Amino acid sequence: MMLSLSRALMTLACRCLGKDRHEWAQAMRAEFDAAVEDRRPLTFAIGCLTAALRQMPMREEGRFVLTNYALALAVMVPIAAIEISSAILGLPHLFGEQGALGASMTSGQKLLVDGAFRVAAPSVTLLLLLSGGAQLRLAWLMLERDWGRATSVGAAILAAITTQILFMGSLFLDVGQAVTLGGVLGIELTLIAGLGRWHADLNLPPS
Repeated sequence: MMLSLSRALMTLACRCLGKDRHEWAQAMRAEFDAAVEDRRPLTFAIGCLTAALRQMPMREEGRFVLTNYALALAVMVPIAAIEISSAILGLPHLFGEQGALGASMTSGQKLLVDGAFRVAAPSVTLLLLLSGGAQLRLAWLMLERDWGRATSVGAAILAAITTQILFMGSLFLDVGQAVTLGGVLGIELTLIAGLGRWHADLNLPPS
């Protein structure tokens, strides 16, 4: 198992070096075989990965890769986790007061809105689940550098969030969190477009 982990780390280290460090990667692989014979493959692989990661910010290709992974892992995956967990556990504002208009409603109006929301809650939950799953898909497509499909998935998520905002607003519910998610998604799509142009300028192959 340790040898398999070491080989995986070596593969990652070689990929971090990029195409312009191909000869260096080949030399590391040759030295890795010697490290395996010396029974120190894991230590050698960790050292190679550390050296490769230190080199990445010094090259434009490395900066592109780091930016790509940072957006996917630090932004998209956490947003997907928030949406999916909110759908499973229930957003607090969905089951609480009906927003600012709740205080001005009569008891009959409140009963009417409560009844409508109880019927509509499964649809809102489904939208959150779909949006969270699509966010994970969007992160994967971005790491694969499939910019066309990533843009299409992002547009579908934006449509789902817009539907959620309109739907919850019609029930006098707080749409603040949904609006925030929509704004973040807009920023994501802008960054994806920028990464796509950067990728084209670097003339890199798909991941």
